Amino acid sequence: MTAFLPRVIYPVARSRVWHDRGILFLDALQSGNLAETIQSAHPGIMTMWLIGAARWVGLTWLPEQYNSNYFSQISLEIVPLTLVISLLIVLAYFLLSKLFNPTAALVATFLLALDPFHISISKTVHVDALMAVFLLISALFVLVFINQQESASKRPLFFSAVFAGLALLTKTPSLFIIPFLMLSLLVWQLDKVVWPGAVWPNRQQILQISKQIARTVLMWSIVLLVTFVVLNPALWADPVGTMRIMFTGTSKYFQTPHPYPLLFNGIFTENDPGLLFYPINMTLKSTAVVTIAFIAGLPVLFMRQINRSKRITLWLLFAFILFFSVQMTLAEKKGTRYVLPALQGIILFAGTGTTLMVQKMRPQHRKLSLGLLTMLVLVQAAISLPHHPYYGTHYNRLMGTPESILGSNLVAGQEQGEGLDMAAAYLNNLPNAKSTVVGVQISEAFAPHYNGTAITLTDESPDYLVFSRNWLVRNMQRENWQETWAAYKDRPPKYVVAFDDVTYVWVYKTGPVIDETSVEHWLPARLGSEIRLLGYAFEPKMVAPGDSVTLTLYWEAAQETAVDYTVFTHLLNEQGELLTQQDSQPQGGIYPTYIWDSGERVADTHTLIIPPDTPDGPATLAIGMYTLATLERLPIAHDPDLNIQDDRLLLPGPTITSGN
Repeated sequence: MTAFLPRVIYPVARSRVWHDRGILFLDALQSGNLAETIQSAHPGIMTMWLIGAARWVGLTWLPEQYNSNYFSQISLEIVPLTLVISLLIVLAYFLLSKLFNPTAALVATFLLALDPFHISISKTVHVDALMAVFLLISALFVLVFINQQESASKRPLFFSAVFAGLALLTKTPSLFIIPFLMLSLLVWQLDKVVWPGAVWPNRQQILQISKQIARTVLMWSIVLLVTFVVLNPALWADPVGTMRIMFTGTSKYFQTPHPYPLLFNGIFTENDPGLLFYPINMTLKSTAVVTIAFIAGLPVLFMRQINRSKRITLWLLFAFILFFSVQMTLAEKKGTRYVLPALQGIILFAGTGTTLMVQKMRPQHRKLSLGLLTMLVLVQAAISLPHHPYYGTHYNRLMGTPESILGSNLVAGQEQGEGLDMAAAYLNNLPNAKSTVVGVQISEAFAPHYNGTAITLTDESPDYLVFSRNWLVRNMQRENWQETWAAYKDRPPKYVVAFDDVTYVWVYKTGPVIDETSVEHWLPARLGSEIRLLGYAFEPKMVAPGDSVTLTLYWEAAQETAVDYTVFTHLLNEQGELLTQQDSQPQGGIYPTYIWDSGERVADTHTLIIPPDTPDGPATLAIGMYTLATLERLPIAHDPDLNIQDDRLLLPGPTITSGN
């Protein structure tokens, strides 16, 4: 439950690509068009199996709830993914118990279950976390196999191959398990032949070792291949085409940088960010506890007091971390989540290595050693769980505060679109949210949570704008939003989302700059203690009967108010008689006065239609506000320069002319 609950409660759903692919996968299965079940070179088959299963359950047993909105669909689809990941973390405990001891296994798996970065990636309907745990279990079964003392059972080898097949069905970087298997088998054979006598093997021994490794790898490969074929429907229908897609795509990922710019160490790049990208990002995404425990566990590699087989296992775990990191560094396309398998290795090494070190304390210090190990897990929980559900906002405090790390542009942050759901919730709570249009940068992370209309920033006339840190600092598609951001960044936002003193999301109310230079007729007038009418403008200046006048009022909140005031706009003839009027809340009810911030300025447009039988002559505008429930007008403060009658502000209006 420690692993499952943080991962399954409130999933992160920035990327909907695998949700969509899961739908296509299930449709292809149900229609019998098996060749279409390959949706990507990754290939993501296991992810799509799990999404497809969840979708089938949702459509069959919970159709109303499942189809209610996108977030409901993601919330169900994440359940089998997180369940599998959590169960495999439990399985890792049993395998580590065989390799080390139950205490070391318990500490290591608790550290993994509570790791904020691992939780963050696991909460996403994607392939990386699933591949990582499949790969981890496969590697641990390899280590269990070579550590067998008396039994020569092939069962661990069989299960290693099965999980390797599942990993490969999920994402192709798991091919790393093949060289890791060969390295582990080589160490296993050399340990039996060379190290007992410290004599280099002769030709016959080398041949014997080679045959043993070859036989083992062949058996293992057959099981992997069977697993890969049995669970990959596309191979049943089109084996050549499926393998071509996988091979071509994998080669592309290895040779082509990420299609979007990366921010690393203060530099924007669309190319390979360099050798330090993964070491620095892994350190940033580790916790302080894991970092310290990993360093503390390193001496165990050389401690002769530790059982030899345990030291060899730790060396192989260290090799897994090192060589997987090297493999991913060699690829041109880079992303922090791609190196999750190595981060898993670091966590397990930290937990097991530190436990073995602590367990070597004198017997009279047994309570102290148990206390230290318990504290290790509790501090990991204290670091991680307060970030729920936004675990991706965690950064290693040994590297600095999140404010200093992100403020220095060491990395971009907000990889999972954290905070956009909170911005959507804020906007959903505003009046008439369903009719409100919001311009947003990362639409795929915002739109699923928003009840109104979300559009790109290139579209015209949104009511609100939502900017995200990740896109701003990475200059993502900047041609679409650069000018808009420049116009709004110095204005006070309506709402911000911040984590650890770092702003992730800004929400702005759209509108022009309102000051004496931009307003055609500057007044200003004070209505009650809460509202100011700064000025007004209207078009056209001369209007024919039957046509309309567009009137824009420029308001300012002198202070915040809890009252929902109604604006009245009257057009009077020369005799002061009412020609036409429009009464409404500001901006047609979308932006009522009770959500205005103190000092906020609001442009409020009204349309007045001139009656067809109106005689020619100058017209006067009568402006004010009142409380709808009582019809009581806001009093307008006396000003000798203003024409005020009956708490109405009388202003020069258009000239009505029939053109005769």
